Amino acid sequence: MRGAGICGIVTCLMLMSAGVVWGADAAKITQLAGKVHTDLQRMVKVQKLKLADAVTQQKTFLLSQPDVKEVKQLRGNNLMVRFKDGNELLMLLGEDRLGAGSPILVAESQQKILKPEQQAVPERQIDPGMIRPLPPCAPKSNKALIFDCLEDDYNVVSPKIWIQVKSVLEALGYTVTTKLNNNANLANAALIDNGEYGVVVMRGHGGDMGGDFGFLVRPWYASYPPANSGFTGTIRASAYNHAAGATQFGYVITGSFSSAHWADKAFPSTIFFLESCHGADPGALPGMPTWTTNHGASVWLGWNESVSFNCGDNGTDLFFQNMKDQKSVSDAVAAVYATGCRPPELVAFPDSRGRCQLAVWKSDPNEAAVNNARDFKLIRLVSDGSRLYSTITFFAAPVFDEFFFYVDTGGTTAAEVLVRCHPDNFEVYTQTQPGLYGNKVHTGTPGKSGNDYSIVIPWSTSFGTSAQAKVWLYDMTGKDRLPNSGSVTLKK
Repeated sequence: MRGAGICGIVTCLMLMSAGVVWGADAAKITQLAGKVHTDLQRMVKVQKLKLADAVTQQKTFLLSQPDVKEVKQLRGNNLMVRFKDGNELLMLLGEDRLGAGSPILVAESQQKILKPEQQAVPERQIDPGMIRPLPPCAPKSNKALIFDCLEDDYNVVSPKIWIQVKSVLEALGYTVTTKLNNNANLANAALIDNGEYGVVVMRGHGGDMGGDFGFLVRPWYASYPPANSGFTGTIRASAYNHAAGATQFGYVITGSFSSAHWADKAFPSTIFFLESCHGADPGALPGMPTWTTNHGASVWLGWNESVSFNCGDNGTDLFFQNMKDQKSVSDAVAAVYATGCRPPELVAFPDSRGRCQLAVWKSDPNEAAVNNARDFKLIRLVSDGSRLYSTITFFAAPVFDEFFFYVDTGGTTAAEVLVRCHPDNFEVYTQTQPGLYGNKVHTGTPGKSGNDYSIVIPWSTSFGTSAQAKVWLYDMTGKDRLPNSGSVTLKK
């Protein structure tokens, strides 16, 4: 069924147990759920009923069943069904014609993040003599994870969205790990914090649990799984698999899961991006999103209601294309907003993190002929529009007298700027004639920690009106270059 929502048959269906054994009742509830899915699809797609009216009819139908104790309508046309034996069924319902029925209003605090002109005051407007410059909000790790539970289900863009996101991240220098389909499972979800990822992209069924966010992971089970998943904070669930044309079972992870299993290592200013329904729904934010951002993540992005595969895949593609162009989160979200494929809205949480961006990275292999204390391993580049921030990582704690940080600002492949990097200071020189750098424009103090050497270069003073800087490193004594040829481009 093309265009179905990322939350299930027309969005998704979750079956939850209160911890008791279902026994023979599992078959009854599975049959009941299947009927609701089928009837809802027919009402919306064939009879052309508004989604809200179709959901109301299904609520009435469920209340007529002898085993049903209560049906509560939740945000987003969702139904919580409680049975007389204590079991529960959470139905997350939606359809592919987004916006049908009553319009979805976006909270003012969420709208602000969608418009670039409403960003925080840029750091360049603050007197640099008053405060020490703070690095822009960007991941502190060049590792990335794509966790796609639905790679073998419905896909809209070609190549598939995970391939496109992977290509964007690799172009920016990230090393990407993929967990697809049954590898996007509970065991691997529990290790996400240990991966020290700077970017985490999660694609799958999700829902507003009422004060928490729930995300359905793999593998699928042919029948209702055991109550004990082996992991804290999970809920048994089922969702409609469009490729298989059937309802399948799995487990939902919640805020309790993240607090129990993502506590080993703090996230390195990680950007989380959720292509799922309700990933940033206001009712879902107090749970997993809040815990994750409190545990080191810089920003959590997602849709605030049910989202179709069409708007989800295309919106994700557009967002990451903007990030590839080194735009801010706010600008990338605004680009998705401008497509008109809304509601729902793609929003950032907290809404003060719109200026977050992806740093640009370039790695270099460990070269046997170069002493590890002089051997470049990695460079990280990021700009706040008024300064260039760079961290150079060596294969061992650096020991050197000097190395060169070259910058091409004119697109000539030759450097117009030379930064002479010393153990206790760095000096920025502009070119006086080709190959000669006699005009010192800035002196700064580097930051040093372990194998890292960091510098902050004033943009206008050093690079003038150039909109980009093409950077490479060279150690005259160690004979090491990063990259071995060419340069790394950072946009202002």
